[in-house]
Amino acid sequence: MGDLAECFDGVDDVRSMKEGSAKTVIQSSAYCLASLTLALAGGTIPIVGIFFGLLTPLPLILLSLRHGRTAALLGVLTIGACLSGLLGIGYAWAFYIEFGLPAMVLAEAIRRQWTPEVSVSAGSLAVLLGGLVGLFMLAWNAGTPILDLLRYRLDVAVREAMELYSKVGIDPDEIGPLLESSEEIRRVLLTTSPGLFIAAAILSTSANFFLARRGAVPDGVPVGWKPGSAWRVPDQLVWLFIGSAALVLSDLPIAKEIGVNGLLVMMTLYLVQGLAIATFWIRRLRLSPLIRFLGVLLLLFQPLLLLLLALVGLFDIWVVFRRPSLQRPPGA
Repeated sequence: MGDLAECFDGVDDVRSMKEGSAKTVIQSSAYCLASLTLALAGGTIPIVGIFFGLLTPLPLILLSLRHGRTAALLGVLTIGACLSGLLGIGYAWAFYIEFGLPAMVLAEAIRRQWTPEVSVSAGSLAVLLGGLVGLFMLAWNAGTPILDLLRYRLDVAVREAMELYSKVGIDPDEIGPLLESSEEIRRVLLTTSPGLFIAAAILSTSANFFLARRGAVPDGVPVGWKPGSAWRVPDQLVWLFIGSAALVLSDLPIAKEIGVNGLLVMMTLYLVQGLAIATFWIRRLRLSPLIRFLGVLLLLFQPLLLLLLALVGLFDIWVVFRRPSLQRPPGA
């Protein structure tokens, strides 16, 4: 009887292992499909698709945290192969460099419990380096200087935006002035492209990091982890903000351009700090999920609120909106 019982126990163990393996495969496939869908949206849907594309690393980060580095690496390779077949080899390489690499870096940062500031910095650096490598590769394949490539890409983006405005029913009389000023729009975008690129890297990395950490540990921040609401920009960086503002007020065109790009980057950092302060008070006051959702909608449709949050983040250096005497809120 004892041998028979051991035999049944062995069968149950094998069955449990098979069920566990099947569940892992299904979950991993779902993460890969989600990342592939976001990548396709970013590569095929004009303008709006960019926002979906920024979250492409998120499913891969969760895949790495829940099923290991090997599963995440296989997922990245598989998605790249799919993109190569659907959109071309160039899209696959762009995915590996701009999304796959940052996803692995952020997953490792969460796994090692790095602070939010260090994690976002490492992820943003991976995005920037990946983007520069991808830009050099595109320019090299096209046999054209990088600036000419940027001008071409901006022309395509502006043209697609005009076509999108026409399709959604905007009056042609309103589109006409935009078309006439397309050269000015391209010049402004080209001038501010370094700052916009860095700002986009910081925002996308922050969103992916905090969403992934929340998804990996849904019950809160474990002991030893710094909560997202405690995010703080080093006080010394305020001098970079002041210096950038001074350059904008100067009479030298090149100095103005450097100052504008510097302000874009610094205001983005202070925006993240403003969001952390808002999160602190939302948790401190225990506001309902409905109010939180309405707050997110307001931020999306009222850009002035983003500026207000950035100013809150900036003045936190002197005002200290998160008083140490207050009870520390749960992790973000």
